[in-house]
Amino acid sequence: MNETRDLISKRPDVIDLIGPEFDYPSPEAARRTLIICSAPRTGSYELCRYLVAAGIGVPHEYFNPNFARRLAARWALAPDPLLEVELPRYIDVLRRRRAQGGVFATKLQFSQFNRVLRNRHGAALFDGACVVHLFRPDVATQYASLRASLESGTWDFSPRQTRSPRVREGGSSEKFFGQALNDVNWLVSEDAGFRTLFVLLGIRPTFVTTEELFRDSGGVVRRIAEAMGLSVNDDALQRAIACSAPYGRDRERERAVAGLAERFRRRAFQRGN
Repeated sequence: MNETRDLISKRPDVIDLIGPEFDYPSPEAARRTLIICSAPRTGSYELCRYLVAAGIGVPHEYFNPNFARRLAARWALAPDPLLEVELPRYIDVLRRRRAQGGVFATKLQFSQFNRVLRNRHGAALFDGACVVHLFRPDVATQYASLRASLESGTWDFSPRQTRSPRVREGGSSEKFFGQALNDVNWLVSEDAGFRTLFVLLGIRPTFVTTEELFRDSGGVVRRIAEAMGLSVNDDALQRAIACSAPYGRDRERERAVAGLAERFRRRAFQRGN
């Protein structure tokens, strides 16, 4: 437990959070479920760190194939635990080994839900769960952050790569424009997909914006805890918040994205009359 608290005080990154230091083996499965619905570049891993420090689950992207395979190898599960036939066992092990304070928490992107959880196992996961929708209203800024992450392969404050970098393509403004539309459409569709799901399932989520998360981190965590009827480890939470800092800025990529945006504007209107 002391090792875990040391990691929290050092602001664990994405790879740290998926490691064995945050396994809490229990003979009984967690009874409460917290689902954080978010899109890329919303500050969702910062929320995960705050919740871990507060004693509320160990949220991570458990339905991301890359992280699921890491856990499957560690726990001697099937190589692809996200196959529908393997999913019940995987979720059961998650609820026994990646829960804290009696809570199993997961961070989920809509594309992951659509690929893995549109079945009875997903329905069971959402049944009775506390759902948080973390979103970023400023999609233009979100896209700039996404573009930098895609090109660098780093998705957290740490320089460790969690995905292969996307090499910046050369070519015409038409190609750049099309790629940007695909990226922005991805971000928008993640948010829209969840909002549609909430309507269909009659879910009333706790809505949190990225700006609110960073402006009043403690208030956001306490609001989630209240919705679940849980107490908060305030001392540990405040230490985690004190360790927080803005993600490192790659000014060269920011300038490149700004220049690309200007090319989009010229391309979008060059045929207008």
